Amino acid sequence: MSEQPLTVVQVIPDLQPGGTVNHALEIAEVLTRAKHRAIIVSEGGRLEAAAERAGATVIKLPVASKNPTQMVSNARKLAEISRDLNADLLHAQSRAPAWSCLLASRTSKVPFIATYDGSFSERNPLKRFYNSVMVRGARVIAPGERLAKMAEERYGTAREKISVVPNAIDFEAFNPSHVNPESRALLANQWGLEPKDRVILLPGRVSRPKAPHLLVEAAARLREAGLKDFICVFAGEHPGRSGYAGELWDQVHQAGLANRVRFAGHTEDMLSAYSLADIVVCTSVSQGGHRRAILEAQAMGVPVAVSDSENGDEIVRAAPYISDARATGVLYRSGDSAELAQTLFKLLAMGAPARRAMGVRGREWIASQFSKETFAERLLAVYREVARKSASGS
Repeated sequence: MSEQPLTVVQVIPDLQPGGTVNHALEIAEVLTRAKHRAIIVSEGGRLEAAAERAGATVIKLPVASKNPTQMVSNARKLAEISRDLNADLLHAQSRAPAWSCLLASRTSKVPFIATYDGSFSERNPLKRFYNSVMVRGARVIAPGERLAKMAEERYGTAREKISVVPNAIDFEAFNPSHVNPESRALLANQWGLEPKDRVILLPGRVSRPKAPHLLVEAAARLREAGLKDFICVFAGEHPGRSGYAGELWDQVHQAGLANRVRFAGHTEDMLSAYSLADIVVCTSVSQGGHRRAILEAQAMGVPVAVSDSENGDEIVRAAPYISDARATGVLYRSGDSAELAQTLFKLLAMGAPARRAMGVRGREWIASQFSKETFAERLLAVYREVARKSASGS
């Protein structure tokens, strides 16, 4: 008997470039390839066309709002959408949309699930309650075992309610052999690179939670140590309303690093960006999901420097979990710019051949652990099980 097609409604804040959106597009592709129906509800954004190419139907709703009145209104509309589309599941990846999904689920009887990436601060009981929505649905999806354990310990979530579904990397899309030499040269020119420059790349949004100031501090230490011919490139959007980007610029100028730092903004051609990098670094100090850029970088054969708060042993092979001879990168102490500087110095000092060998190991490891096929198999199994239990009333 053929499998009954599912209709899955993903609810995310917007469709602007970022890890959450990329993940939502991958889910849409998985659903479409398996002949299911993919819906994405969001405030919209630059990647609407990409969502449609992935096979999703895009519905606009102000689900990024944290205003309680708007969240309740969103819940009513999500319940209507769920009934009109005969939806089988609501899937949220962010807290404000998750609250609306939870309320909509209670009135529409469509089960709600959430992806828990653990990057939420727990500063006070109110914040903890707000965050807890991510484990209140019929199922919790965690990108890794550490995050599954975090959900258990923080909220007392039953382990059988948590499904581990590691993120997927399109191994062929992120393939060094697919880099266009002309596009690479153009990007190098835009970044103002010289042939002798060694590039330390920090991809992703330039925002306070990701702590990119740590790379600026580390760069200052590298220069003080006499290291030359290195360039730090921040390749990501920087939300203007936060003022953090301005603070970062001030920090760069005060440190006298204007000739060593590039703020490249959002970069469409990440293949060329990774190919120009000697090292890709992650500076985030919060525990989060499997940072996509770190996985992509290793798929592209680039060594990585990763904070030990980043579920490091799950997204990079590095000491002390593995020998240096098998490592794909280096871990450093979270929030410690001095140790980050030492890590970068170590990677640069090992020389290009050793870095290339480390990169080869990284690509092999990503291929074995983060395939699109494994991701699709595990995700669809979760969807089918939750939908089946809901239909049977169990």
